[in-house]
Order: sequence, then C-alpha cells, then structure tokens
Amino acid sequence: MVDAYSKWIDIHVMNSTTSEATIAKLQQTFATHGLCDLIISDNGAAFTSKEFADYVKSNGIEHRTSAPWHPASNGCAERAVQSFKEGMKKIKEGTIQEKLNRFLFNYRITPQTTTGLAPSELLMKRKLKSRLDLVFPNIEKRVQERQQKQKHYHDKKSVNRQINVGQGVFARNFAIGSKIKWIPGEVIKQSGPLSFHIKLQDGRVIRRHIDHIRVRNFDCTNNENEEKCDNDSDLFEPEITIPISTTETEQPQIEKPSNMTEQMEPRYPKRIRKEPSHLKDFVLK
Repeated sequence: MVDAYSKWIDIHVMNSTTSEATIAKLQQTFATHGLCDLIISDNGAAFTSKEFADYVKSNGIEHRTSAPWHPASNGCAERAVQSFKEGMKKIKEGTIQEKLNRFLFNYRITPQTTTGLAPSELLMKRKLKSRLDLVFPNIEKRVQERQQKQKHYHDKKSVNRQINVGQGVFARNFAIGSKIKWIPGEVIKQSGPLSFHIKLQDGRVIRRHIDHIRVRNFDCTNNENEEKCDNDSDLFEPEITIPISTTETEQPQIEKPSNMTEQMEPRYPKRIRKEPSHLKDFVLK
C-alpha cells in the first residue's frame, strides 16, 4: 500500500491473498493511520469480491479500479512495487522480515522527487532519526538532482494526447482467439484522467486506457470504409510516400550495343602483367 500524498509505503508479508486476508491487513494499517478516503486497486479477485465491496462501503471508503490490462494506469502503486523490488535486491543478509524492515526504514526517510520531502516528514510532520544524522551528509540535494534527471528523460518520450466524448476511435481488442486487434467504437464517457468508456458497434461498452485507443478519422458505418475497418492490421502502419519527379517521365530509348563487353569500361585499373625474369631468354607463345 502506498499513500498518494506522502508516498508512504506499507508492506505486509502474506501467505494468502484472499479478500479476508486483505481486509485484515488493511485494518492493521488503518489502526495506525486511520481510515482513508479513497482506495485505487487493480482488478484482482480480492478487490472485486462482494466481501471487499461491503467492507469499504461500511467504512465510508470510495473504491476505484484501474483500467483492465493496463497496470501503468495505477502508476503510483506500480512505481512503489518497482522501488520495493529494487531495494530488496540490494539487501543481501537477513530474513525476509529483516530485509523488509531495512527497506521500509530507508525508503521512508529518503526525500521524494515529486514532494521534495521524505514520506515520514509529510505523514508525521517530523524527520525520523537515522545513523546518517550522526555525520550530516548533504544527500538530499544529490537525490533530488538524480530524480529530476530521470524525470527529464521520461518526459521527453511523453506525448500530449486529446480524446473527447463522442469521438470515433479504435479500441484495442483483448479477446482471446480473435485475430482483430482494433475494433471501432465511440467514446461515451471519461472515467478517469486517462481512462475512457467506449461503445462498440455491437452495443457493448468497454473501458480502455488511452494507450489502447487510436483516433478514427472515418465512419465505419459507411460502405466505402468497411474494408478499412475490417483490415485493421494496416490501420496504424506508417505511410510511405514516394515523391513524384517533376521532370519528363518519358525518356528516349537508347539502342543497346551488340557487344556490351567491348564497350564497358573496366571497374578497376587494368593490371600490368610482366614475364618472370628467369624466362627472359626463352621465346614464349
């Protein structure tokens, strides 16, 4: 679990991921920090069960799920998982619980790029004492510069995309066994910053992340465009344009010489062949 405001991470070792076990760990966290206002999770069975829905409803907690087939839509949680995996690999000694305690302690006292403060400072309004405080190294500026550099390279690849309600689009098809990768539809609702509900031509409504949506510039109900919609494999292939020369295309025919070998110029200089000196006294044919 990660707090979107302070980036504070809570991690529990679990032998089971049922709804009952998940609720028990949530209660353990809520006993320390209190109830939260909103929970954003994936579409796992533990979070989509009736038992979990009743629990969050009874405690006045709003529950949302990320877009199917797109874990990156819950980027805060996915980044926390990546940080946890990388941190645990660096700790070589100790049991799982000991490694986990070291990671959580180091993570919670490290300033974050987005906030500029450590998770402990934002959540508890104070700094946690560590052995680094004994030597007072200036590591905060170095960490922030490193994280800002990573953010700079990531933002270079980002693209500003705009999709509006009522716009014709193609949605990624994840149906098992289907050879059609993109299916036409119309955006009817925006359920999140990057998540949209799309109504297909057969009446079904699906939810897709913006990474799985392509803008459609023609009407699939038109008979002239049916072939484009069916042959979706070429919809998003880059177009290759061949420039047309403005000069005359008709060239006068040139008669080929009868003997090409005689008129062809050699590609490389001709080699000068000399007779061996020990044969100079002989007549060679």
